[in-house]
Amino acid sequence: MTSWPTFTERGPEVTEGDVGGFEHRFGVALPRDYRAFLLEVNGGRTARTHRRFDRGILNQLFSLNDPDESHDLAAWNEDVHRDLKTTDLVIVGVDDGGGEILLVVNGDHAGEVWFQVHEGRPWEANPRVLWHDRRDVRKLADSFSAFMSSLRPLT
Repeated sequence: MTSWPTFTERGPEVTEGDVGGFEHRFGVALPRDYRAFLLEVNGGRTARTHRRFDRGILNQLFSLNDPDESHDLAAWNEDVHRDLKTTDLVIVGVDDGGGEILLVVNGDHAGEVWFQVHEGRPWEANPRVLWHDRRDVRKLADSFSAFMSSLRPLT
């Protein structure tokens, strides 16, 4: 069991079957640390002591089976997989400015966490450029656990 930061809000409780259903639906295999996070916490909003990251302020991490579509992990990823034409990425959260926290689930960068600033999705501007080569996308951490460990207090 991983030690996650304090959350002031959490998503609904989910099962291995719920996580597996998401993976099957989107054709992805989620990294082990992110699966553990979904099963233990299932998204939500971190306490003020764990909101700031290298590129912004974490607003929320999405939850599986959330009754509010604006917080639901699957709802957020419907458009991504249709527009992206790749199954490399899962949007797992957003910052206060609408930038997207991206978890890489396939390819050379699998397991890493990246951030896409809110300037229009990188795949819309020039679909010939790979997502990780766009100037509006930056790597945040080597893993989801490392990203969560890097969160700092709001000052």
